[in-house]
Order: sequence, then structure tokens, then C-alpha cells
Amino acid sequence: MSDEDNGVSRRSVLLGAGAAAGVLGLGGTDYNFSLSATNPAQTGGLLDKSEVVRTACAPNCRGKCPLNVYVRDGEIKFVEPQMTDDEQYRRACLLGQSQIQRVYSPKRLKYPMVRSDWEPGNPNPEGRGPDAEYERVSWDTALTYVAEEMTRLRDEYGPESMWMHTASGDNGVGGNLIGRFAQVWGATQWRTAIDTNVGRGFNRITGYGFYLPPTNLSEDWENAQTIIVWGSDIFKSQFQNDASKLHKATENGAKLVVVDPVYTTTAAKADLWLPIRPGKDVYLGLAMIQEILAEELYDTRFLRERTTAGALVRDDTQELVRMRDLDGNSDDDDRVVGIDAESGAPVPLEADTYANVELFGSYTVDGIAATTGLTLLEAHVEEYRPEAIAEVTGLNVEDIRTATRWLATRGPGGIAPSYAVGRYKYGHVFGQTYAIILALTGDYGKSGTIHSHHPSGASLQTGDYGTPEGVEGIEGVEGAATVKMEDIQEVIKTGDPHPIKAVYGMQSNRLINQVPDRKSRIEMLKGLDMVVWADFVKSSTVEWADIILPAAHWFEKEDITDAWGSHPHISYREKAHEPLWEARDDYYILAELAEKLGYENLFIGDKRAELRKIASYDDRFSFDELRSKGNIRVEDEVIKYTEPFPTETGRIELYDENKPVEDEGTVLDLPRPIEDRSADDHELADRYPLMFMQKHPKWRIHSQWADNAVVRKFEPEPTLDINPSDAASRGIGDGEYVRVFNDRGEAVVKANYNEGHQPGLVNIDQGWWHEDFIQGDLQDLTHDEVNKLAPTFVYYDVRVEVEPAPEDIDTSMYEDPEPADWLETGTIGGED
Repeated sequence: MSDEDNGVSRRSVLLGAGAAAGVLGLGGTDYNFSLSATNPAQTGGLLDKSEVVRTACAPNCRGKCPLNVYVRDGEIKFVEPQMTDDEQYRRACLLGQSQIQRVYSPKRLKYPMVRSDWEPGNPNPEGRGPDAEYERVSWDTALTYVAEEMTRLRDEYGPESMWMHTASGDNGVGGNLIGRFAQVWGATQWRTAIDTNVGRGFNRITGYGFYLPPTNLSEDWENAQTIIVWGSDIFKSQFQNDASKLHKATENGAKLVVVDPVYTTTAAKADLWLPIRPGKDVYLGLAMIQEILAEELYDTRFLRERTTAGALVRDDTQELVRMRDLDGNSDDDDRVVGIDAESGAPVPLEADTYANVELFGSYTVDGIAATTGLTLLEAHVEEYRPEAIAEVTGLNVEDIRTATRWLATRGPGGIAPSYAVGRYKYGHVFGQTYAIILALTGDYGKSGTIHSHHPSGASLQTGDYGTPEGVEGIEGVEGAATVKMEDIQEVIKTGDPHPIKAVYGMQSNRLINQVPDRKSRIEMLKGLDMVVWADFVKSSTVEWADIILPAAHWFEKEDITDAWGSHPHISYREKAHEPLWEARDDYYILAELAEKLGYENLFIGDKRAELRKIASYDDRFSFDELRSKGNIRVEDEVIKYTEPFPTETGRIELYDENKPVEDEGTVLDLPRPIEDRSADDHELADRYPLMFMQKHPKWRIHSQWADNAVVRKFEPEPTLDINPSDAASRGIGDGEYVRVFNDRGEAVVKANYNEGHQPGLVNIDQGWWHEDFIQGDLQDLTHDEVNKLAPTFVYYDVRVEVEPAPEDIDTSMYEDPEPADWLETGTIGGED
């Protein structure tokens, strides 16, 4: 069947691809025009004759930028940043502007396909994988297969045997749609185990945080006086909105400190770089606390008004003294107690209420011997003096003191960690630690204070759309079950607490490419009777599917996107043109599947009407206004932490009387360093002496854009960042292929001498697909161990060794690559 038979001209696709290449200056002498600064007349002519479609880029990045897409003769020609409702957030990057190559890529999934050796009831799981063969089928056939198999599995195992999975591949309403579907079917959904480490530790102290904690909107960052960027390369990975605001702060005189084991782009811009050893972050944080207390650099008023620094802790039970413990008070008076600095009498500490209490000392109240929380903290950190931890952390003593004094004495500021510290097994202790540092310096609830490396941004409020009640035709359904991400393999293997026999996935390459211990994930799939995946490319996860459903690109569908983790806007997506080939909007895929399952009323059946319904739950804007303007800034507090803290006391709780215990026995009433593989004496340290990390890349958003031919011109293949001294001692030359390995697996990549990586630390940027590796995979090196208190996959707590690659390794895929002819000459390779 030719492309013309599907109403899509092969020539139109080629012209679109060619125009895209011309836009980005990739050569292509066959093109009729070139959009460049040297030819403004042609550029203006193009824009004058084109229709402007307003849409938005929305992967899981910190940009989620509104975009203008120029369409002429039904083809996308040009992409630029769209003016935002608040123009200070008008940004876009090369990735967003290279979306044209994604729309017109010959690697697009074009037609529904079913694995040739799969059939309902006879899954043949051994046949799954990159070498599987597929047969093209109609949409009706593909969705009939899915519906019939879902029905069979429900009848045999229960509705929760169907696992509905989505992730962060698109920030439109797709997650709401599949969540609604899962709820009415009663399907299983998984709970995250990614990037929640630091936030949960912060939460134990402040009551805020799950991923990273809230922070002031980035527009306020320019008012900061000291910014400590901790484990984040913000000038590389967030160069749309956040980096521009950080740069403005430094122009205004702010001191920029970067704590990172790698000399990053951000470190190069810093006033002070602290090249900490991997996994030693809590040691540094405790040294900073010790310095603040020893030099009396703390904010006394803030401690008395908004923290439990002056609250008494019983010497016998190590619990906070409460008013109910004192004579003459009600048994249900749970207010904590401090000692009035003038009268010496016990007084209650109310939320956000100044109390002139003693911050240090031990006291006896009504026969109860007790000590203030700040005194306990002071005694605890005495062993972490900067002189004592300098060698452990690999840092200079005076640099530690300088960073601490800048933060404590120069006015409002803060600490902006990324998710990186949480990618060590016990990273949640760092969250606990830096929450205390900022409490000591009083950096909460003020202009210029910072608490994470990106703001919370704007999230679309969808009410109970995802959990509908009383949907006609649905009986006996109580909602979806959930399984923790770290437990999914065991659940599929054992059927406990319930069987899972199939998965329907969309907007995600997480399952096989982005979560650790790849081999075990592949093995896990053998327990499933059906794997269905909707995507617009055949990613490393899609290639393990039984049924492949071609999804529309973002520019090919109408949608609403929010800007979670970025800026305070909700954006509307117009459709630039209909989906190419036989691709479909995920909405219409799910709507037809629901209809086949007997749920005709689950979705309205018209995407715009569905969007209007979803938008109706958010009273901050109207759907018609959003469509008219393209994007709307919604109300959001610029400055966070102005209200009482959602803790038991309503205050920041420096001392945790719950005394949580980690799985190796460490009590965390106060932060204590715990290390796994980053420990110098770890049992694997001799066999695998190099710490391995997988940093966020500049040229991808997780695994998206890994197949983008334009972007691959800048970074054509995976490489291993390695310090020249580590390479030389192993006989490895710069640019030579190496084998990175441990007892779990291997990856063969090219060595890249990088003096910015300290000796003992190597890196392969994350997000490469399995097909990009000459041999092995970076996720074959990782494990899925998690901690007890904040279970989170720990991508950086990995040890490896490196050696020259075997001489007979086949590197022809990079040494003699197939050209991207469709970019250079306007020729797409292959028909269907």
C-alpha cells in the first residue's frame, strides 16, 4: 500500500522534511529556500505566507515552552518561541525547534502492527524483542485484539490484571485520559520510584516535598544574594527559563556556589566551585550546620518564630515535651514547649508565632529533664567540623566556610539541589540536612529564597475527571489498583497481591530504557500475555511490544499542556495538520478501545469537547480564553512558605521525634551520613573502583530526541566521560572504544577524556536507546535496590571498571554509518 493511498503524499512528507533541514542550516542544496539571518527577505516571505499555529513543547524538561509553528501548504516549515502571557517566560531551545524532524522522520511508526508470532491466548514471549517481525493490520483489528484479550484476562484473573502505564513523554492530557480509563476498568497503575529521595527527606522537616520541594518562582530568583546550586547543571539542562533567571541574579550581584563532583557548565560560571566527592553530600551539609552554629550565623528571630529550635526534648524518651505533660494542662494539649528567655517559665510554641524562648540549654520542667532541639543539633554536628570532613569530601576547609558564610550573612538566598543527590541510595538524608541549613539561615517565605533547582510551575487542575463516578454502563468497578514501581517485577512473577498479565503503555520509554536493571525488566515481560504500546517511534520499549499502535506527534493533535516544574502558564495546542500515515491521537485510540469494551460513555468522542470538559475543572481560566490567547499565566504564589508549615507543630521541625530508622539501622532523629556503593570501604570497591553516573544530557530530554537526526549531528554516539589519569592507567586512549562493566552487565562505548570529571568517577549520559550501544546497555550496569524510607531508584550508586574494548568488536555502526539521506538530499529511505 502506498502512502498516497492513505491520503498522505509522500512528496508532502519529503517537502516538510526538506524544509526542516533548510531551517536548521543542514545543507540540502535541493531546497527552494533557506531560513537564515543572511536571507531576511526569504524568511519574511515565508512567514508572511504561512499560517501560524500555536502549540507547545512539553516533554519532561524544565521548559515546556509555548511555540509558534508556521504551516504552509499543509506542511510545517518553521518553529519559534511563542509570546507568553507573561513575556518574561518567552523561551525555547533547539530541541523544541527541531520538532520538525520528529514529525517528518522516516523512523515514525506509520501503521498498527501485530507481532507475527503472537496471538491471543498464545503470547510466545520468547519472540519479543528487537528481532521480532510484525504484520501490518487495520486499526479495527489491532484494537479488537486488545479489547478481546483484556476481556479474557479480566474474566480469568480480574480487571486489575491489566496494567495501564504512562509516563512523562508528553505533558498534555494523555495521563488524565489513560488514568480515567484505568479507573473505570479497575486496571493496575504503578506508583513512582524515581526522583523522590531528596524531596521526601525535606518533607520530614518541613511537611513539604515529594519530588523536589516547592521553591519561589524563578522570576524571584534575581532577588537572591547567594545561590548554592547543588548537584545541578542548570545552565546546561535548564537553559530556557530557570537559567536566565539565575544569570540575572548573578548580574545583580548574587554569589553563585556550585557543589558538584563534575566541572559542569554551571560550575564554570560560579564564584566558587566545591568539587565534592560522589555521595559525600550529607557530610558537607553537616559541616555547614556546624559552622553556622559555631560562628553564631543563624537567624535567631526566624528560629524562634517558625522552627522547633527552642522546643524541649525529653532526656528520657527523646520525645518533644508537650503542654499536656505539664501540671495543670489539658490531656489533649499537644503544643510543644519552650522556655521563656525572660521568666524561665515553660511556654507553648504556636505555629508562625514569635516566642522569645531559649534556643540553647538543658532545663527541668515539672520534674521533666529536657534539652532544646538546637542544643541537640549543636552537639550532634560537633564531629563534622569543616576541618574534620574536608578530607572525606575532598574539599578545601576555607571553601566550605566561605560558602556557608555567604549563605548565612549576605541576605536572602538558598540551596538549589537537583534530583542528582537523590540518585544515591540514601539521598533523602541530604533533603533532611539542607532543610535544616535553610531553617538556620532563615531562608523560607521571603523574596530571594530558593529551595530547589526548578519551581513547581503550573499544573492543570482536573478535579475528579480521572476518577469518574457513575459513568453509565460501568458496574462493580471500585477504581484502579496501584503497585510500587520497585515491586512490579515481583508482582508479575508471583501474582501477589494480584496477577498482572498485560500492559498497555503510552507516552513512555521508561519501562525498558529509563529504569534500572534493564535485563530483569525484559525477563519480567515473559510473565505477560500481552504487551501493547502506543508511540510515534519504535523506542527501546516499543520494540518489546506484541501490538504496536502509531500515535500522533504533539503537533498533530489538539491538546492542553501545563508547565509543571517550570513556568506558571497553561498552554493550548492547535493541530498543525492531521496525523501522518495512519497515526492517531491517543485520545481517539483510547476512546475506540473503550467503545469496544462497552464503555461508550467514558469519553465524549470529540477531542475538543473532551478538552473543554477537562478544562472546566480549573476555575483559573476559561477554555475559550485559552484557545484565543494560546497560553495563560495562572495565579501562583511567587514566594513560597509564607503559611504555617504542614507539620504536626506547624513549624519546621529540626529534631524528628519520630526517629525514623533506615534499613541498615541508622536512626534519623537528626541527619546522619549513610552511604552505599559510594563508601570507600564498600565490598565492591576493589573489584569495581570507579563510581558510575548517568547525567542528564544536553541534547535529549531523557530518551526523547535520541533518534533525532539533527540533534545526533551534535552528539552522534554514546561516550564515556573519564578522567585522563584513569584512562591512562588502563591503557585507554582518547576516542578509543572501551568496555564498561560490572557483575551485572556491560556497555561498549567510545572513551572521552574529560578533566572535568574527577579521578574515580565516570559517566555515560542517560537517555541513549539500546540500539545506540555497540554492545550492552548503560542500564545493564544498574541495579534496582532502593532504601526503606524513600524508595527511589539510585542511578548513581553504581560501581564499574573500564578496560579497552575487545579488538574484534564491531564498531562499523559509527565508523561507517548510514547517512541521514532524508536530511541531506530530501530522500526518505524505504517505502513502508
